[in-house]
Amino acid sequence: MTTLPNVLTPAMLAERWSCSEQHIRNMIDRGQLPSFKIGEKLLRIRREHVEAFECQSGDLPGSEANFVLPGKMSEDSGDVIDLEQRTQKKRLAAPRLDTRNSRARPARM
Repeated sequence: MTTLPNVLTPAMLAERWSCSEQHIRNMIDRGQLPSFKIGEKLLRIRREHVEAFECQSGDLPGSEANFVLPGKMSEDSGDVIDLEQRTQKKRLAAPRLDTRNSRARPARM
């Protein structure tokens, strides 16, 4: 990997990790990634914290090693579900005969 500057913006880190800037901000909000503010709005992340996170986690958010297309499962996953059985059309419930049908018209006399 390339040499990092001493301080990174969320956008710079998002580009490095191939994820969205919002994902980086969410990680900061959850306390997973330390950061500091310049003024009231500008977030910055220290290089040491980025390197520590990369070493600790191994797989980075958005890395190709973790990447699975939506609707697909990784081949090594043991939790395979046969979706064809689960997506059959649901049957409508039969009307109850022991209660008055609220949509039925009242009988005319």
